[in-house]
Amino acid sequence: MNRISHLTGRFFESLRPVEPDKSDVDWVRPTLTDSEYACWASMSRADRVEAIAVARRAEAALGAGCYERWLAAALLHDVGKIDAGFGPFRRAAATVIATVAGHDRVRRWQNRIGYYIGHDDRGAARLRMVGARPEAVAWAAAHHRPRTWPATGIPPEVCAALAAADGEKSS
Repeated sequence: MNRISHLTGRFFESLRPVEPDKSDVDWVRPTLTDSEYACWASMSRADRVEAIAVARRAEAALGAGCYERWLAAALLHDVGKIDAGFGPFRRAAATVIATVAGHDRVRRWQNRIGYYIGHDDRGAARLRMVGARPEAVAWAAAHHRPRTWPATGIPPEVCAALAAADGEKSS
């Protein structure tokens, strides 16, 4: 039920036409490398706002002195959603389709629905291509698949904090 409430909240938040606060963007800019920032800046307004919120929650959970690489991972984990080019209604429809047809099956589709459901792999590829930090690449690829977390090299407590900050199950 937590996942449904998280997705419902994201849906309604994405309907608000609000850009990230300048102070938040000023916080993001020095946290990311130039190529990482370019990826982040190309995300939709709603995804940038959500990425900031996730990174802020991760920072609170990990402590103010947490490594920038974990904040970069939080800020960039959904960058693969760019490839689908979906707004909130199509994202909701794609999520329902994947629930009915099966996520593993839909993520193999070579269309925008498959791109959206497979945004983790697509985001990792995009980040790898621009030379993003390995931790950001690894988290983008693994953030929806806890069984893959041990192979990321990211400490388990950081994986759990990043997942919780994103409203995901941490195990």
